[in-house]
Amino acid sequence: MCSSLQKLPEADSLFLLLQNKQIGTEHSVPIKIVRRMRSLFIFLSIALVTTHIQADNFRVNEESIDFDALYHQIDEAISQSSVYVTVREQKIDTYRDSLMRAKTAEQKILYAEQLFQLYKSFMNDSATHYAEVCINLAESLHRKDLIGRFRSLLAYQCSNTDRYTEALDELNKVDRQALDSTGLVAYYCGWMHVYGELGNYSTRKKIRQNYFDLQNLYRDSVLMVSEEGSEEWLHLKMDILTAQRKFQDALAISNRWLHIVTEGTHESAFAAFYRSVCHDYLQNHDQTCYWLGRSAIDDIKCAVMNQASLLFLAEHLAEDGDIERARRYMDFAMECNLIFYPRMRTYQISSVMNIIEKSNQAAQSRANTLLIISGVIIVFLIVIIIALLFTKRKKRLSS
Repeated sequence: MCSSLQKLPEADSLFLLLQNKQIGTEHSVPIKIVRRMRSLFIFLSIALVTTHIQADNFRVNEESIDFDALYHQIDEAISQSSVYVTVREQKIDTYRDSLMRAKTAEQKILYAEQLFQLYKSFMNDSATHYAEVCINLAESLHRKDLIGRFRSLLAYQCSNTDRYTEALDELNKVDRQALDSTGLVAYYCGWMHVYGELGNYSTRKKIRQNYFDLQNLYRDSVLMVSEEGSEEWLHLKMDILTAQRKFQDALAISNRWLHIVTEGTHESAFAAFYRSVCHDYLQNHDQTCYWLGRSAIDDIKCAVMNQASLLFLAEHLAEDGDIERARRYMDFAMECNLIFYPRMRTYQISSVMNIIEKSNQAAQSRANTLLIISGVIIVFLIVIIIALLFTKRKKRLSS
């Protein structure tokens, strides 16, 4: 930031030079043009400095991270989680009542979509139900564009909960030609996500790579149809740059992404989570944990039951030996995920449990070792005491 500010006086010198320089006798630079150029140059310089300052807001100095304060915020959010859930349920009740009172299919589909969005990261079964309600309403209106969009959203929800066959079935029913730009984004995202998930779970190298190739193909399609600079575009651009190991470029995109989302929202949590992924690749442990913590706080406050960030943070804490905190965070995340979808994230919970179990075994092993050493020392002391008493008694008998 300082270096950018120091360049501003150089701009003054440049324009003074232009103002005084004569190109022949009939080609002096007009004063008005020079002044306009100077104003424009200064404006652009200030804009660059402002952008630099905004980017710096998201760079957290590892030495300045107060993890005690961060964990306190997480603990406080967890303690208030029932309040956040109540707020979410009240919104759901409001939209459900509006849906019941709606007279036309057009009105009903608006409320049903809002209910789908509210349930999407809250309760999977209810989200699936309202996605199907939206599809049925769209069919009654003979709106192929809406049918395709809601089928794509339902497919994403299915693949997000390991129901890949259902996801592929829904996507294959979509008439791509009938979709508008919003529908195309949802459609390509659906394909991209299901192939990515299939690739993650496949154990056969060739098939796994084939799935990832298809995921990349559909990612490119999403980038082509989404608006440049939108949240979806920034998310996927960051994905690509991270995969290409262009981490500094990915973090620059992350700065833009964090700048357009509102803090305290699920979108903000999503952006923070992907920033943590980038730092994890860079092996910046503290930054990874910090952004996972930020993401977890926003998700808890938004009553998100599909908890990922808190589980990843618990895994890092368990690896660091902070077993008690890791267990508490894992237990809370597990409770949330059971509400969202009972079979969700069991593999990740197992991973954290394994780390905790190994740590407990190591602690037990240390305790047993100390116990054995203590026992040996006690026996040794007893032997010494007996030997001393025997020697003392022998001396008395001799005397």
